[in-house]
Amino acid sequence: MKAHLLRVSLLLSTLMQGLLGAVPSLDGSSLRITPDLIARLTDEARSHSPAIGAADARADAASAAVDAVRNWDDPIVSLGLWIPSSHSFPSSDQGNIIYGLEQRLPLFGRPKLARDVAEADAAKERLNVESATLGMRHDLTVALLGIAMADEALSRARQDLGWIDQTVLAVDGRYRVGRSTQVEWLKVQTERAKAGNDLISLEQERGSRVVQLNRVLNRDLHSPWPRIELPGIADEVPYDDRLVAAALGFAPKLKVMRQEAAQTDAAARLTRSQRLPDIGIGLEARQYSNDGGIREGTMTVNFSVPWLNHKGYDSDLRRDIARKRASEREADDYELGVREEIHHMTVDLDAARRQAVLYRDEIIPLAEQTLASARTAWENNLGTFQDILETHRMLVEDRLVLAKAITLQASGIADLTLLTGLTDYKNQGEGAQSAQQ
Repeated sequence: MKAHLLRVSLLLSTLMQGLLGAVPSLDGSSLRITPDLIARLTDEARSHSPAIGAADARADAASAAVDAVRNWDDPIVSLGLWIPSSHSFPSSDQGNIIYGLEQRLPLFGRPKLARDVAEADAAKERLNVESATLGMRHDLTVALLGIAMADEALSRARQDLGWIDQTVLAVDGRYRVGRSTQVEWLKVQTERAKAGNDLISLEQERGSRVVQLNRVLNRDLHSPWPRIELPGIADEVPYDDRLVAAALGFAPKLKVMRQEAAQTDAAARLTRSQRLPDIGIGLEARQYSNDGGIREGTMTVNFSVPWLNHKGYDSDLRRDIARKRASEREADDYELGVREEIHHMTVDLDAARRQAVLYRDEIIPLAEQTLASARTAWENNLGTFQDILETHRMLVEDRLVLAKAITLQASGIADLTLLTGLTDYKNQGEGAQSAQQ
């Protein structure tokens, strides 16, 4: 019975490995996350993304609005027919056709103020495009890291399954000669079943990560991806004033908020000019239809009287000034948040790096040595099989903790890059320049 179960277990293992197979690969090789790869994927995503397309369209519309600002308003042409009464002068004396032309003058710099508002809006929309593109680059990086983490977990799970299969054979061999108990055999079979189930769950998790990445790229959701390797442990990123200065000068959302403040300031200046009267000039002529002669000509000057509605104009101005103040305060508040976020990011990056180094250099080697010692002791009847299983579980968990720490560090650096634009944290000035290029 036990031999039959063992054969079934090994057969299931072989079938599972065949069904799950290797991580889908486009060319049979793994893929390494590099700035060049992220740049190429960002270009692809930008050209296919509906969100970026919408932002581009809004930027184009705002640019067209700048060209649409007119220096001169459309002239107004008036036409009329005079019908004399029995007591009026004859139409041959006064003329019976009346026509005129009226033109409002572009005074008080209003066309320039209107153009300033349109240009400020266009600049904000262009910054929105830039912000959306940088956000997409960040999302691509995080999605790639998610697949890399899933691939690392899958690799470790397959190694775990192979180790358990070897242990199944060892336990079965010892059980046949009476050196292992049935409880030990049951434990290793249980571990085998759990490891196989975990492997399937990890494969499904990787599939979800692939769907997430393909969604960002606007590809078919189930397009295959090769194995993606996690990066190595990055260098320390200390918190300093240069890092904060880079963030305050580069943060995409902060740029948009500052531009919104500039836009509201331009709108306030335009509103202030609207409290002044509109002034126009006009020409009017009277002509007699029978002989075509002009009987009378008049030149006029007209202007609006805004002072009657001064309360309304004052309210408009207070509204725009309040909006400007709100935009400035929001930008100031976000700037304080950026400073705080930079500090939290560097603390989290340091914690992730220290954890990765600790597990790589100390905990995992110690667990590997302990597992080897426990197995040797068990094989010589000097230790328990439970020690092997517990040590093995600890080793598997430690390796996953290392992979998660590396992923957290790389994801944190992606978050920091989104805020600062830096790619080289050893030389922050050059890094900021290369990122903006």
